[in-house]
Parts: sequence; structure tokens; C-alpha cells
Amino acid sequence: MQVHIDFQKRLARFQSMLREQGIDVLVGTRLKTITHVSGGFVPWRSVVIVPAEGEIQLVTVNMDAPRILAEGWLENVVGYGRHSMIEMAVRRIRELGLHAGRVAVEDGYSWYLPEGMITRHEYTTLEAALPEAELTNLTKPIDHLMLIKEPEQIALMRQATAITDAAQEAVRRVARPGMAETEIAGIAEQAARDLGSEFAWTFTGGQEIASGHRTWTGACTPSTRKVVQRGEFLLIDLHAMYEMMLGDVSHNAIMGKPTAEQQKLIDAYVESCHYLTAALKPGRTIGDVAGDVRRFTVEKGWGDMIRGFGHGIGAFGNEWYPSFTDFAMEYVSEPDYVMQPGFMEIIALTCNLPGVGGLRYERAWVITEDGAECMSKTPIEPWVYEG
Repeated sequence: MQVHIDFQKRLARFQSMLREQGIDVLVGTRLKTITHVSGGFVPWRSVVIVPAEGEIQLVTVNMDAPRILAEGWLENVVGYGRHSMIEMAVRRIRELGLHAGRVAVEDGYSWYLPEGMITRHEYTTLEAALPEAELTNLTKPIDHLMLIKEPEQIALMRQATAITDAAQEAVRRVARPGMAETEIAGIAEQAARDLGSEFAWTFTGGQEIASGHRTWTGACTPSTRKVVQRGEFLLIDLHAMYEMMLGDVSHNAIMGKPTAEQQKLIDAYVESCHYLTAALKPGRTIGDVAGDVRRFTVEKGWGDMIRGFGHGIGAFGNEWYPSFTDFAMEYVSEPDYVMQPGFMEIIALTCNLPGVGGLRYERAWVITEDGAECMSKTPIEPWVYEG
């Protein structure tokens, strides 16, 4: 549980948003929403019923309800088993007398696999059980509410990132040619756990380690049993969770003195990362920044190598939206969004050249009153192992 969060204040803000949107009650199924209002680790398919006024209720699987009730701040946590979670939600809505009201759901599309949008079966069940209600989609307003982080969330992200930085340092001290990617992942995971990380949260592979040809073949790199070779790039993408906030730091190393081609790739990567992060300022739109970086890389002749430029981040389940890009895609990106203080994003960039190598940058950045702050102290420049 996020013990440092003022949940009463958070709930008041959330319910104020519901009233502004003309919503009587939310049937929230997305993992990010459930985490946001409950503050607990809720890994099972669940639903949170949030009225515009009054007490919220979390419905989760029977076997986990007692733990969440004991560990969280919510006093109304019930389990489901014989009846589905939507049937339980309908029961709660009727108890509240809101069965003929305006009922919001979370629908849409996401690149993030465990997003938790309402399913067709759940929607039709809700619709049939509440024939007098007006069902409406509230995904975008909820997303916007979570884009600006609370000061307490920013403080927790600093700690989550510090843990991830420490895991990077643990890898830097011991990584060498002849080690398997899985061994390096284990070193990182042990270091993070020793410092209080609760969960290697990413569904793309936990601690993502890639070496050699695997550094340029894709964005997601779960570690394999491949052995790291001298002269190869090593991609180290590490993840920690501290009081539900998700630390994410991706860094790079090269196992020996870079060749001329490798050095050109490193130079392009470092210069592009500095250009991207320097462009983060309050009052600018996501699309403006992404477009500037894209033009810069094309002018430099790096347009085919460099991709990015970031994704959303927050607490457990709150990942990916909005994709930091200059093209619009419903439920995925929002290039016209104006960055303001408290907006947090994983600023990311990949630089891949098949046959030579691949590098990946990921760090949590938060927009401030006069610029932007990087949570991570890990440098942009790759580590070079010359031994």
C-alpha cells in the first residue's frame, strides 16, 4: 500500500471529477484505476465501484479480499466467487440507489496488455442488469486526472528510481563477458529486492537484459540464456516497485573498446538523448517536443536508427499512456497535451543499427515550474568495459 498517500484527498479529487462529468457512479475495471483509488496490490480481475458521493467498494476474488482489506485503506472490500464481479457491482449500485443513474465504465484500446478495459461480456451483463441506467465511457477523463502526479507520488518515484539506479550500479560492478543474460538479470533483481523493491513489474520480461544481436532486434528484451561476448553491446533495462510506484531505468554498456562504427552509434544516441531531455519544458506539447526530436534526428541522418520517445508511468498498472509521440492515436497518444508541472513520463529513446548494436534510454522525468527533473542519477553515456 502507498502509505504516504492522502487517500481521502485523492478520493475527493476523483469524486469531484465524476461530478464535473455528470457521472453518478463509476464501474472501474482498469488496473491503474483500481490501484489509484485502493492503494493496494490487486493482481486479479477486479472492479471498483466509485459513487460521485459516498463510500467506494472494491470487488476482487474471494481468496485475496481479506489481504487487501487488511493491508489497504479501504474498509469496503468484498470477494466474488459464486457471483461474477459485475453481478456484485450491480448489487452495490442498487444498494446506492443509482441503478437508474449515469453509470461510467472504462472502455477503449491500449498497447499495454494488462490494461483492464471492460470486456464485451462484462458490458453486456452490466447493460442487461441496469436497463434504466445510462452507460458512458470515462476512460479519457480518468487518464487526464492521473497525468499530474501528487507530490507524494513524485517523492515515492524518486525512491523507486533510486532503487533501480542501485540495481544498475550492481550490474556495472560485476557484469563481464562470459555471463549469461539471465545471470545479470538475477544480480539486478537481487540488488533491487535487497533495497525494498516489491515487484519486478513489467510484463515484457521483468529485468530486461539483451546482448549482441539482441540489442537491436526489438523494444522488449526479457533475458535469455545467451552468453555475453567481448565486444558486444549490453542493454540493461531494470524495473523496481516501491510502495506501488514503478521505477524504470534502461542503460547500456559495451564489453570492450568500441569500434569506429560502434562509437558513431554511441555518439548519435548520446546526442539525441541530450537533445530530447533538454526540450522538456512546461507549456510545450508532447507533439511539439517529439516532432522537434524527430526532425533533429532526420537532419543528422539518424532517422532510420532512432525511435521513441517515451511512455506514461505511475503506480502499479499505470503504464504507457500517453505514448510520447507526435502522431495521434486514440487511447494511446495525445500529441496536443500541454505539459505542466507534475506531469511525469518515462522519457525513452532507442538507437538501433543491425549488425552494429542497439542502445535504449529510459528514465522517469517530471515537469517542474521552470523545466524538468530527471529522477535517475545513472548517466546517459554507456559504460565501457575495457578489461
